[in-house]
Amino acid sequence: MPSKPSIVIIPGSFSGPELYTILGSQLVGHGYEVFVGALQSASHTPPERPATMKEDAAYFRGIAEFLASQGKDVVVLGHSYGGIVATECVKGVTRAERKEQGKPGGVVRVVYLASVIGDVGQGSLEAMGGQLGPFIRTLGDYMHMDGNAAAPVIYNDLPEKEALEWANRGRCHSTTSFLDPLTFTAVDHVPVTYIHTARDSILIPEYQKASVEKLKKQNAKNVSTVTINTGHMPNVTAPEVTAKGVIEAISAA
Repeated sequence: MPSKPSIVIIPGSFSGPELYTILGSQLVGHGYEVFVGALQSASHTPPERPATMKEDAAYFRGIAEFLASQGKDVVVLGHSYGGIVATECVKGVTRAERKEQGKPGGVVRVVYLASVIGDVGQGSLEAMGGQLGPFIRTLGDYMHMDGNAAAPVIYNDLPEKEALEWANRGRCHSTTSFLDPLTFTAVDHVPVTYIHTARDSILIPEYQKASVEKLKKQNAKNVSTVTINTGHMPNVTAPEVTAKGVIEAISAA
């Protein structure tokens, strides 16, 4: 029986890796090796130079390459903005591309969890229709999230007090990272699975469905879907359900 792939988790915007600890533990409990990385774009604060999406992608590509160099199959899981990073970071690291170079291992699937999906040449902001949420304020090089306004939208499947506690853990996020354009189309090189979050108030179901249709137009045979009945942050609000969805996604044909 083949060994299970290693999973690399890319957080969503304004989020640190600590928001994915429980999800990671759930997946480890199912026998997976899990690496939760930190977005460079959400790891700096003013007056530090803001990190770009390209720097995010380079960071996570490094993790994927490290695992692939050990001959491991790798699944890259991108959440929300992390889907843009996931698309970009697997460039040159897919198993098919590495095999052509005579190298072992590589990325065998990208899992998009309530993800932003863009075309080559688009950045995250453009892929979302050019609009930021009303609870996001841009102050120069960084965007800041108003926890009070964000809580009932981002954590709409939690009680009010708990939602606010989680929303107030949001970090500031690099403005330029939302503008950097994609240079790669992952679905042309590796199977992808989109996990729909059916109660999402950020990337609403209609956006998610349109994103899947966009992927299918590019390479339908490489696209599959899974649906979980959660809001936008299931890694926090329903980690066990999310883990099962991820496992189903990894096993998709």
